[in-house]
Amino acid sequence: MSLDLSQCHKLKHKILKTLIVFILLFVCCSAINAQTATELYASHDYKALVQLESKSDNLSAEELSYVGFAFFQTGNDDKAVQFYDKAIAKGLNNGSVHFYKGMSLRLLKKYSEALTEIDKSLVLEPTNQEFMNEKGMVYYNQKNTDKALAVFEEAKKLPTTYPEPYFWVSRIYHEKQDFTNALRAYYEAEKYMPKDNSYYFDAITAIGQLEFTFTKDYKKSAAAYEKAIEIHNDDYEIYYKLMKSYNAAKEFTKADSVFAVVKEAYNNNKLPKEDMEIKTVAIAQFEWNGQIASVRKSLVDAKEMLDITYKVFLLNKEGDKIERRFMVEKTLPIAKKDAHFLLCEQDKKSNTHYTYLYGWVDENIHPDELEKAVKLVLDGKMKPGASSHPGK
Repeated sequence: MSLDLSQCHKLKHKILKTLIVFILLFVCCSAINAQTATELYASHDYKALVQLESKSDNLSAEELSYVGFAFFQTGNDDKAVQFYDKAIAKGLNNGSVHFYKGMSLRLLKKYSEALTEIDKSLVLEPTNQEFMNEKGMVYYNQKNTDKALAVFEEAKKLPTTYPEPYFWVSRIYHEKQDFTNALRAYYEAEKYMPKDNSYYFDAITAIGQLEFTFTKDYKKSAAAYEKAIEIHNDDYEIYYKLMKSYNAAKEFTKADSVFAVVKEAYNNNKLPKEDMEIKTVAIAQFEWNGQIASVRKSLVDAKEMLDITYKVFLLNKEGDKIERRFMVEKTLPIAKKDAHFLLCEQDKKSNTHYTYLYGWVDENIHPDELEKAVKLVLDGKMKPGASSHPGK
């Protein structure tokens, strides 16, 4: 089939137009590809960024470091180190590339090499608090807590741009059981660390623990746990600790209000699995002759005779076994003024059930009243009024 002159011109024009479009697309694609590593790094698309591994020969030193960081973020520290080395070989020599290489080496437990890189980063940026903190982490991971503590203390003196050294100082003192310095350092960490940092939560819960067990300042303990709940209001273990602090401080109304929140969570199946199954939670504790007694309260209202409302477990001196078990059980009163709930005990060895002639009219019993009753038994000042054996 032959074409006339006008048709030939139209065909040439169409071909030329198509060719121009392809050229423009090629130029645009080339420009996009040249910016891909930088754009992916800026958008934190690390999974896509590691896909550039096969094009590493065409990447700049800066782009190679981006790919290395992407491997670090996706948990492949071996690859991260390889790409940091490529970036350094291409002339990149800044604090960050040595810092991140050192961090990956620490995670690979290559501590000597990690220290070498971190020291290089500190030569380039001697006042960088994060770099100094990483040096402390290398020693800490090596279990060399004395050197780690010295480095973290040095990091605290640098401009506060990365306040985690404050936490690690307190953690090391805590591990050394130097509770006085640990508590002081935890308060310092609370002051300097942002609330969205996970170590802030760790610091204030540690304050709650030490104020409860070490200083026995139960109001300060409660204040710390209140702050912790503001951050994680679904961590019910903190609610239990807050109840213990309130009850120890004799702030029973506040403790009861926290228990009401916990009970509602139980009704909505939100408590930890173990607590949902055993249907009691720890609300208080007290000491007797150097032993801890844990008080647990039932999450289910007592309706029938012998229903248990409280349990008290006396632990051995090591704190790892239960020596004696006390309960408060619903009974059948003769008159309204008589006790509706009696103190009982279950003997571990014989399984004998003892009932003491000591009770309460109200189901809601303050922990100090329970403590008083149990201690009368433990001190030998109160004997059982009755006993029975299951099945007899």
